[in-house]
Order: sequence, then structure tokens, then C-alpha cells
Amino acid sequence: MRILAVSHYALPHLGGIEVVVDGLARELVARGHEVVHVASSATAGAPGRAPGGYRVERVPALNVLERIDVPYPLFAPSLVGVLRREIARADVVHAHGLLYQSAAAAIALAARSARRPARVVTEHVGHVAYAAPLLDRAQALALATLGRATARRAQALVTLNDAVDAGLAALAPATRRVRIHNGVDAERYRPAPPGERAALRRELGWDDGVPRVLFVGRLVAKKGLDAALAATAEGAGAFRLVVVGPGTPPRAPGANVHVLGAMPPDRVAALYRAADAFLLPSRGEGFPLTAQEAMASGLPVVLADEPAYAEYLGGAGAGARTAAADGAALARAVAGALADPAAGAAAAAHARQAFSWAAAAVRHEALYRELLAGDARDGR
Repeated sequence: MRILAVSHYALPHLGGIEVVVDGLARELVARGHEVVHVASSATAGAPGRAPGGYRVERVPALNVLERIDVPYPLFAPSLVGVLRREIARADVVHAHGLLYQSAAAAIALAARSARRPARVVTEHVGHVAYAAPLLDRAQALALATLGRATARRAQALVTLNDAVDAGLAALAPATRRVRIHNGVDAERYRPAPPGERAALRRELGWDDGVPRVLFVGRLVAKKGLDAALAATAEGAGAFRLVVVGPGTPPRAPGANVHVLGAMPPDRVAALYRAADAFLLPSRGEGFPLTAQEAMASGLPVVLADEPAYAEYLGGAGAGARTAAADGAALARAVAGALADPAAGAAAAAHARQAFSWAAAAVRHEALYRELLAGDARDGR
């Protein structure tokens, strides 16, 4: 099949959707399909692995809104021409995110295309609660209008958890919804073999016997950095927090906090292998990809007590803990993870079983074929 993936950003821009598109595209290409990815030309963030095995069409866009933590590039009018050209060649149009200009335009154009490709939208997060009331209301209005229209034009909506699924059911009750979990790159994110962890810790200056807890994510409010800093302060030196990710660093992080900023994925993978635990008290996500990466690397994870995470963590045992997003509760959960000698192995075992790009690709492939077969039966 010829599959057109559409999103707001593409690698090496750092973000969960970019990683998802790349991981799924690579697996689909390995299964014999042709994939083209249309996204904006914005490439802010640390340089990562370049997309490989598929073509990326980068459309000019203004990326000014990301400065206020709104990842919403404003595309040039040339987006329409690029999409029309690629849709005319595609069997499947798979857009990521109901609200992005590129995704909404792709689904609208595909619905009117003479070729009638299958139309799929993955909604990764649903409504994200912004602290600024104006931004929050604007997002709610966009979901009720542009989001509803995009969801109803799609033939299938891929969701990541019950919360997102419920939101989409309200927007487009007649559109088919399918649950498919994201995978993780098990070659890059893996437990350290004997000797590597100690060598990495010496290189990093972590050979002082103090546990290191990683926070990996964009430095924006929804990722819960404030709560992670509060937990570190509550820990009173029991561990040191290592903060990795693009964005504006905290002004006064504290004595036991080391802010590294944005780093290439291979370096982040090395940090996972060197660390002792992972902390990300984020809100409003399908399930954090960095949590999947950490678990695959053999790190026990501590997350906010989001009910939507339960289906991802069932069977993880000591490898995952959730807590209220306040300093004291998170500090207790981190202490428990650090004290359990079986926690890292449990996390890695769960990741191997639960997070597979190969399995995700098989599910997507089956969905695409079902939609195409349905159109063929209907004579479209």
C-alpha cells in the first residue's frame, strides 16, 4: 500500500507524535509498504535520528506559537498543493491529531478525492488542560468545530486510552474507533549489559553513590516538571533529578537538580541505561512515550495517577508506580522504586511484552485493508 502520514512536525523536531510517526512508518516500510510523511519544516529541538526508509515532504510554516508552549505550526498555503499531489497517489491517508492544520486539511481533501483513499486519524491526547484560560477555551472551541469535522470525515479513529476514546465518541459517535497502543524502539532503548552502566555513570560523574532519577520531556506545564522538582525537594538529597528536554529551564531548580536541556535520542538512551529510576508526573497524555522508553531500558517508572494509564501498566508489577502529582506523594513513590531490587527487571519485562512497533504495524495494516475492502464493496 501507499500510505500518506500527515502530522504537524517531523523528526528531528522532538516530540511524541514525531516519534510515533517515525516508528510506525519504519515498521510499515519493513513490511513492504511505501510511506510518505507530510509535515512542517520546523526542526526545533535537539538533532535526532533522521527519518529513514521513507520520504518526508516538509512544508514551510511559521512556528511562533511553540514559544508559548503551543505546538501548532501555521502552514503556508502551499500545504494544499502538496497534499493534493500526495493524496492522488495514496491508498491510505493517516493523519495524526484532529486539530493540526495539516491533518484537518489532509482528511478533508482525501474525503473529496476521486481516488478515495482510506482515511484514518490517530488522536494522541484529546483536550490538554492549559493553565491560561484563553488557551484552554480556544482549544475547547477548536475541538468542538474543527476537531468534530475532522473526526466525522475520517473512516476510523485510532485512540490510545479510554479518556481519549470517550472524547472522540462525543465528537463523532458514528465514526469507527480502534484502540492501538504505540510501540518502542527496542534496539535503542534496552537495559545496559554488564559493565556498561558503571562506565556510563563514571563518564557522567554519577559514581558518587547517589541515585539519579530521570525526567525526560518537553519543559512545559503539562509534563509536570514543577511536581518533579517538589518531589526532589521532599527527598532531601535521597536522589538527584536529571532533567532532559527542550524548553525554558526552571529559574531555581534546586541543589539536587541537574538540567541538561535537549539532547539527541541516542544520548537520552544512554542516560536511561545509566539512571536508577524515571519520574514524569505529566497530565493529559495518551501514555508518555518516554515512560515506554524508560521501562524498555530497565528503569522503574513513577507517573501521575492518571486513570488512563492503567491499561498500559497492567502486569508491570514493581516496574511502575503512580502517585498524586504532589511532592510528598511522588517522593514516596520514587523511594519505593529505588528500594526495590526487582523493579528495573519488572519494567523491562513488561515493556518487551506490551510495547511493540511490529504489533502496532500489524494492527494498522489490518485496519487499512479493512477500510479499503469496505470501499471496494461499496463501489467507491
